[in-house]
Amino acid sequence: MNDVSWLFYPGLFVASLVGAAAGAFFKRIGEDFAAQQSIQKLTATVENIKAAISDDVWNRQRQWELKRDAIQDAIRAHADLESALVNLNSCLSGYLSISEKGLTDKTDAEVSAAIQRFRNSRTSFRSAHLIADLAVGGQFSNAMSAYFLLTGAVSTDMTQNRSFLDSAKYKELESSGNSVILSARQALGIEDAGDLPRFHVSN
Repeated sequence: MNDVSWLFYPGLFVASLVGAAAGAFFKRIGEDFAAQQSIQKLTATVENIKAAISDDVWNRQRQWELKRDAIQDAIRAHADLESALVNLNSCLSGYLSISEKGLTDKTDAEVSAAIQRFRNSRTSFRSAHLIADLAVGGQFSNAMSAYFLLTGAVSTDMTQNRSFLDSAKYKELESSGNSVILSARQALGIEDAGDLPRFHVSN
């Protein structure tokens, strides 16, 4: 009996040590597993944040490119309309200086071509204007609208009232056209980009 008691207590002590060690071991494994899970969750969160930032940057970049392209197309259409208006003025005033006949699309091949070119330019300008309304808006769209209306009024004076471009009308067109360019620069964030272009009869 004493021999059994003598063996029992050391065995119990050893079992307690083993149990404590095993408990600590499994506790450590559990902590490591929890830490690993936390790291995985944190990593996933970081990746999601990075993806969201990348998407946001991409979207802002895409919006910027859309705005830039819309402005560039609008400025090209603006330049073409300006040139077509000057050409129309030159053709009509030159034709009427040698003829008192009424104006129709078939009056003269050169005049007819100038009228058609101007109409096409206004159509292209209007299309570019609609895209600019969508992608840019603000002062740029307002300036384009003002220029579109002014060129329409001036062309009507030319074809119906035989009132051609004089210094006052050139100045008004120049001011309206420069407003388009200035508002385009503002929309693009361009500062101190040099002097504005001048509107000349020879353009």
